[in-house]
Amino acid sequence: MARRATLKDVAAAAGVSMTTVSLVLNDRPARVSTEKREAIAQAVKQLNYVPNQNARSLVTKQSKLVALIVPDVENLFFAALAKCVEDECATQGYSLIVANSDDSRVTEHDLLRRLSSRGVDGILLIPARESCSDGVGADLRADVERITCPVVLIDRLARCGWCDAVGFDNYLGGRLAAQYLLEGGHKRIGIVTGDVAESSAADRRRGFADALEQAGERLDPALCVAGDYRFASGYRAADRIIDGGATAVFCCNDVMALGFRQRMAERGLHVTEDMQVIGYDNILKRFGLGWRMTTVEQSVGDLAAACWGMLGGRIDGVVNGGGADAGRPWLAEPQGKVLTPKLVQAACA
Repeated sequence: MARRATLKDVAAAAGVSMTTVSLVLNDRPARVSTEKREAIAQAVKQLNYVPNQNARSLVTKQSKLVALIVPDVENLFFAALAKCVEDECATQGYSLIVANSDDSRVTEHDLLRRLSSRGVDGILLIPARESCSDGVGADLRADVERITCPVVLIDRLARCGWCDAVGFDNYLGGRLAAQYLLEGGHKRIGIVTGDVAESSAADRRRGFADALEQAGERLDPALCVAGDYRFASGYRAADRIIDGGATAVFCCNDVMALGFRQRMAERGLHVTEDMQVIGYDNILKRFGLGWRMTTVEQSVGDLAAACWGMLGGRIDGVVNGGGADAGRPWLAEPQGKVLTPKLVQAACA
């Protein structure tokens, strides 16, 4: 195996000191002529030199690593979000570590501890479902307060108020779904929810129910089925809602809507003609699915840009403002950003 080029090799090839090479490659202030900078760049190219990030971190006090903890890496929304966040990080020279909590509070606790100990510059966290429930949220807050790097909460607990957070207005999203179905003349409308112990799922259901009530309708408990954002839960909910006489259904994510539609097809029913189905997320088109599904969109691109913008700003503040212990503004003066969802109507559904 060929020997890996070192900083010393680059310095020798460029005819400069190792200190000069280090300053130039780490973009540190230095009086280095254009000719010497060009010589260093040429040496780096010829030697195929790749900087040792561990060594660089000792100089810059940055690992250039950030972590994203998701509750379910198999969930298409979270998978797409991870890709978009990675793209955002890369533009600033950061690498992304994606970790799966499996919606477990115990696993989440362990991941926060381990990732922090690895020296990541920041953590983006979609809290586990259990962490969003009454009596358990304090445990998550205690974990975050022990971490020295910036933390931004995403999606769930977006309005928590004690830490930087970014998310969509799920209450409005639920209202948009109800209004669309009501405008279509539907009165008996079902819903397949997420776990309403978790705030974003509860907000979608509440916005949906409030819009029905304000229109003079009501959400029949017999047509309200708890789901878990997976295909199977949408599939299982279909018989109960169809047999309950509903003419339309709001599935609180697109994957459950796919499951619901699958069961409809097995029963010989057609979307629009026999029952209207609306999903949530507008994520399926990224994976070549759901081209004919009406849905409430929460753009993963917009969410990734917003949460990275917030985290990146906090990291810059740590680097340029005296270190992570200088007030930890993500906790002392937390920012909150709520994005607006929108209805995306399919041409033929």
